[in-house]
Amino acid sequence: MDEINGKFPAKQEFCELLDATFRMRLTDGSGFDLSLVNFDDHVSNSAQENFSLLFRAPGAAPPFQGIYRLANDRLGEMDLFLVPVKKDGDGLYYEAVFNNLVGQ
Repeated sequence: MDEINGKFPAKQEFCELLDATFRMRLTDGSGFDLSLVNFDDHVSNSAQENFSLLFRAPGAAPPFQGIYRLANDRLGEMDLFLVPVKKDGDGLYYEAVFNNLVGQ
């Protein structure tokens, strides 16, 4: 994972990128463009931040969970654990879930 300003991108940074494009790079050198289509803030309090991101990829994207390298013009590169959660006529959807301890 590449770090942004010495840390992983924060919840607010992802929230501001709704509908932004992220490039998924696969180990064979190929890749896909993903769109950040949803941001859900599940729990935010003085102890933790829990949120999830939903990305839409083309239907031909690999339907496997795993750690994928993503790149975004604003956030740079990062490795995220993505889980495919649904597929429809618009593409394949991956979810990333975050649970960050605050002040740790």
